[in-house]
Amino acid sequence: MSGQDELERYEQTEARDLIRLLEMSRPQKELRAPPDFRLKVLNKIHQAPARRGLLAWLSFDFAPTWAPALTAALLVLSLGVNVWFGTRALGPTEAPAIQVPVQAHAFQKDIRQDADLGALVAAQETGTELKSYGFADKAAHEKSFLLGTFYAEALAYARSGDIDAARQRWQTLDQALSQTAEPLLSYRRNMQEWLQQEPPAWASFQALLPLFEPAFVIYVEDDNQQTLPLFRAGAWMTNMRLAAEAGDVDGLRRGNAAAYFLAHLNAPKGVEEGLKRLDEWMAQKTLSEREIKMVIKTVKKMQQILG
Repeated sequence: MSGQDELERYEQTEARDLIRLLEMSRPQKELRAPPDFRLKVLNKIHQAPARRGLLAWLSFDFAPTWAPALTAALLVLSLGVNVWFGTRALGPTEAPAIQVPVQAHAFQKDIRQDADLGALVAAQETGTELKSYGFADKAAHEKSFLLGTFYAEALAYARSGDIDAARQRWQTLDQALSQTAEPLLSYRRNMQEWLQQEPPAWASFQALLPLFEPAFVIYVEDDNQQTLPLFRAGAWMTNMRLAAEAGDVDGLRRGNAAAYFLAHLNAPKGVEEGLKRLDEWMAQKTLSEREIKMVIKTVKKMQQILG
């Protein structure tokens, strides 16, 4: 069996596990960890020891009733990692030429912790018109880009503790998705039911919001269109702008993924030029205050073109 066949078989198996465990994590009066929960988690850790750092952002204090959700989270992340970095499994000497952008949640976690990302999003007012009119009048490429934008904004609000604003962004995003298949279907169902509880299960909503991206990646991975690159571009540009507005030059440089979008995004001329300028700026050891302002201006222009 070839390395690619083994990778596909592994991803299919994990996708089935993800769907089953998402169903298990649906809100109930009482949730109990499955008998083999501890063993499954330990096995996951031992199967990929080099990737433990990718789970570092899951620093929540989980109550016992969160066990199924945590299991689902581990499987989502594990599968997401294999989707994004799967080409590395084809051989020890084969490595992707271009780095895939980091997850939107990981990018934001790397931005200065004293930065109020929710306040920065509110100041940008990128979603004012969209909150009123939704996605109905948007072309397919604009919709994909805005899904990523709204997702990153929801994460920013959640990080700042503005859960109500995060919920509004999530619900707009959720309504735009319309009909979906697994594993996104189970994920969305869980989120909807948690928000419909009285009172809403805010902790569960906030904890699993970062898992939308890997679930979405699995859902659209066979799409030959530009759905995934555009979604990633929406989230990435939002985060680049947030990092720049927070004055976090190191965060900007670490999050730079312009090369990926130049290679994978069928970008209009204005966006392509903007990506090249960003890549040049990020290659510098430092950025002046004027250059940071130019980064913000460039990203804003690209957002206007794509969304």
